Amino acid sequence: MLAAIIGNLSAQFAKALVQGITKRSIAPDVIFASGGMPSSHSASVAALAMAVGLQDGFDSSLFAIALTLTGVVAYDAMGVRLAAGKHAAALNILVQEFKELAELAKENRPDKGMIMIRHFHERIGHSVSEVLAGLAFGAAVAYGVFKVYF
Repeated sequence: MLAAIIGNLSAQFAKALVQGITKRSIAPDVIFASGGMPSSHSASVAALAMAVGLQDGFDSSLFAIALTLTGVVAYDAMGVRLAAGKHAAALNILVQEFKELAELAKENRPDKGMIMIRHFHERIGHSVSEVLAGLAFGAAVAYGVFKVYF
């Protein structure tokens, strides 16, 4: 459990470092945001699987369960959540167009221009490289935790 928690938290902080290096600025909210490099979800489950493998053996039933969970989470991060982010991007284009239409309607009839539409968060999924980095990051964290505590 400790390896999974440390894997998640350190991956979230690594996102801030990556953003600082690539964009030359750090937004504090990136530490709590989903998406980005490395995948903290993948890091968490990879750390869990590696810790279970190191402690109980890579041929144990518990490792098989943890590895299966890791595969499901990694697939979800790359597939479902990435697709949801792309859908959010498309919806945000429509939102902008609706806002422009609302402004046009307001010019002609002030009582008809009230459209409330929110902006969708687009960065909720991960690319393959982000997930692979998260998996490697989590496994390395678990190995480090195991060496320190065992």
